[in-house]
Order: sequence, then C-alpha cells, then structure tokens
Amino acid sequence: MLLRRIFDPSLAQAAYLVGCPTTREAIVIDPACDIDRYLAAAEAEGLRIVAVAETHLHSDFVSGLCGFLAHRAVTGYLSSEGRAPRWTAAPRLADGARLELVRAGAAFTVGSLRFTVRHTPGHSAESLSFELAREGRSPLLFSGDFLFAGGVGRVDLGALAEGGLTVGEAVERLKESIAALEDLPSETEVLPGHGQGTECGMAICRMPATTLGIERVINRAIRAQAEGRDLGEALAAGAAAPPPYFARVRRINAEGSVAIARPPEVAPLDAARFAALLADPATVVVDTRPWHDYLDLPLPHAISAPFERSFGPTVANYLEEGDRVALVAPAGEIEAMTRVLLRVGVAPAGIAGFLEPAAVARLDDALFADESAVDEITPVAAHALVERGAVAVVDVRTAREFEQGHLPDARHIPFIELRARGAELDPAKPVLCYCRSGNRSARAAAYLASRGFTAYSMRGGYWPYAGRGFCATGRRDGSELRGGVTGRSDRRATRADAWRPRAPTTRDDERLSLPCDRCVRCSDV
Repeated sequence: MLLRRIFDPSLAQAAYLVGCPTTREAIVIDPACDIDRYLAAAEAEGLRIVAVAETHLHSDFVSGLCGFLAHRAVTGYLSSEGRAPRWTAAPRLADGARLELVRAGAAFTVGSLRFTVRHTPGHSAESLSFELAREGRSPLLFSGDFLFAGGVGRVDLGALAEGGLTVGEAVERLKESIAALEDLPSETEVLPGHGQGTECGMAICRMPATTLGIERVINRAIRAQAEGRDLGEALAAGAAAPPPYFARVRRINAEGSVAIARPPEVAPLDAARFAALLADPATVVVDTRPWHDYLDLPLPHAISAPFERSFGPTVANYLEEGDRVALVAPAGEIEAMTRVLLRVGVAPAGIAGFLEPAAVARLDDALFADESAVDEITPVAAHALVERGAVAVVDVRTAREFEQGHLPDARHIPFIELRARGAELDPAKPVLCYCRSGNRSARAAAYLASRGFTAYSMRGGYWPYAGRGFCATGRRDGSELRGGVTGRSDRRATRADAWRPRAPTTRDDERLSLPCDRCVRCSDV
C-alpha cells in the first residue's frame, strides 16, 4: 500500500492519498478545494485517483469533493448519517463520476484496499471514520475530526449546521463514538484530519499520527470517559469560541458552490487600478508587508496580514460576505496565498489582483491613511494612556489567556471576533490592543484602523506590561496584582500556564512517520 499525508500548515489540515500497489488506483481522503495538488502528488507516485472520501462537512476549509466530482471520473463517498448537504440533490458530475452516500457498516474498495465505514459523531452529526484493513497487521483508522493525537474534535460546531447537534447532544454522541473504539486493538494506527494548531480541536499533540493505545493513555477525552469523569466539562475547559469564518465555510460546503479544477491566475495591478480598488468599499486590501513597513506607509481600509501560518484564518475572519480582495504581496508568493484564500472561503473570482510591495512607496501621497490612526507603542506609553483613561483597552487573546491576567477594565474581544463585535467599541475613543506577544494585537489594531478607529498595538504584549509592575488583574476573583502575579516564581508559573507552543512548521507535502517510526510514504504497510 502507498500512503502519503498531504499537510496544509496554514490550517494544520491533513488529507491522505492512499494507493493500491497492484492496480495503481488511489483514493484521496478529505481534500481541500485546490485539487490539482492531489493530482500532482498522485502522478508523482504513478497513481490514478479513482475515489474521494469525505469524513464530514468541514467548517474550517472548503472541500475539494465537489471539484473532483465536477472535473474527474471519480467515485465520491459522503456520509448519509444526518442531513445530506443541499448540493447532493443535483450534483455536478463529470463523465464517469458518481456520488455514493454511505453509512455505518458500509464497505468499499479501491483496487485491493478495503475500507469500512464507521459512524463517529460528536464533532458533527454526520461524522465518519474510515477503517482500512491490512492482512496480518492492525488496521488504519482515518479519523477525520473525530479523534486527534491527544484530543478530539470540538463539540460546539453543531450550531453552525442545519439540524445539527446541540453541545449536550454532541457530547453524548461523542461518548458513544469513543466507546465504539473498544472493538479495535490498541495497535490500530490513527491518521487524523488535523495536527496541532487547528481550531477544530484542543490539546492536540505534535505527532502527525498516533495509535489507539497511545490515545488511551494520553487523550484527555478518552481518559475522562474511562475514569467516569464529566466528558463535557473536560472538553469545555479553556475552549475558545469557534472562529467566525467557520459558519461561512460550512455554508459553502453545504451548498457545494466551489468546484474548481485549479486556482485562478491573479493579475498584477498598476497604480491606477490599485488606487481605484483602494477607494472601492467592496474591496478589501490585504497588506502582507511586515508590520513596521505597514506602519511606515499605512494604506486606508487595509488589513495587515503578513503571510505566515495564521494568514488564512486572519483574513477570513476580517472579511465580510462578498468582499473582493486586492493583495499587496510579492509575485512569487501570490499562488501560495491564493490557494490559502480559496481554502478559507474567498471566491475564485473575488481576488482582484496584486501590487508588489515595492510599488507602495511610489503611490500618490494622497492615497495613504493618516499615520496617527494606527501605531505600535511601548508598555510604558500604553500605561500612561491607561492611567489617564485616554484609551479603551481591548484584550485580543483567548479566554484562557485572559483569565491568567489582564489589564484593569480591559474588554475581552478575541482578535478573530473584532469584525462581529466592533460595534461594542466607541469610534470616537482611541483603542489600545494587546495580546501575548504583539502579533495578534497588530492585526487587531490594523483592522480597527481600517474601520475608522484610532488604534494602538502594545509592543511585546501583556507580560512586559505586567513585568514592569503596572497594575493588572491576574486572579479569577478579579483582584488586582502588581505585575499580574505575587512574585517572581509565581510569575514564571503563570507565564508557563499561559504559554502554548506554536504549531511546528511542516511542509505541505511530507513523509508520514507513524508512531512505529516506519515511513509510509511509499513503503508497503
């Protein structure tokens, strides 16, 4: 068997290319919408993709199932557990393509490979896992967003779906799904739909794959159930609200409106065309220049979003429905950016073009925003503004970080929720944004400036402020602490509790090492 994990670090999302070594036929499990990536990977391995399977209706990325069915002669396997997506009533099919709705207990083959369908609800009502039998060896389980390395899929996304599960119902279904794993041996190798860094689950490890034996030891949800503890309480601890863009992407996947063969070509813009787009209320300029370059020459109504791991979700959370996008980015990165934008729900026709960063300095001076509308300031300068009551203070971190300590009277609005909750702020009063390091607050300040606010990002984030002894609130009872903690050792402990490691930098197309350290990119497993 040939197995290749195709990983998207921008969303920590994994798809799988699985091929039969005899017939050279292959299946792709959970592809994103830019399907040419998987076709190229299959061609490189001498495989022909004949089937595509989806574990559930995704909320974090636009699915490639519709694209495969519309452009290739494949069989698509989709869950019939729960309400079927609207597009299945009249699917767009290429010659030779067909759609098959499957439920628990069904089986299908790709060459000599036999997959069995398991219904594993909890993250969503329709969620499936695909069990792949292997003669003389333990099975593989493609678990989608049901089971991750160290965690499980979040149970609060049912509200985004028509006829979806409430949180209470989702927890009960997840309990049943976890219990149903008892018939599988501990050696079962689990290939999840996400790695560390996704918003679709919590407490996910860095391992690209795991085993049921490992999960029975380290997985918080599985252990909570085994020990008779409250699974709902275990899953709710420290959970952040779903990113706002999830609802839009889920709707796109339910409607089946994206069926592209390859990403569109994005044209360069001259100064006149860019200026016209800058003045168009329906166009959002996404400025990917480094933060300090953005501050030197701020463009009005622009989102600051450097091309890093959080690029896609940041842009998606700040866009309104139907917005067009104009990019300030180097030509060499446009294709990669376009792919990420398509995956988070930007329409292929919605990318209007790009301007090279070097060309920004040559634009007419009248195009630039007032430099005083957005700035980065030191913790000392921020403290002076706070003490005078000259700013509204907004903590843009997660709820868990906020609980560990925050500035007095800070309003908690996670940076991804600013578009939805911006009306809570008074445009007439300057806003001071802060986070842990200054990265999220920079994105937040730029967004607020694009909406007419005067906004500041506090350099270095919360801890340099608290570490200078400025008054902060650090206990759950809201009592004030100097420096946010009672002493040096306490401060170190609090910082350790608040810190969460970043997702590892992973290539889009990587060799997959299972817990047995066996490479399964091209080996016989």
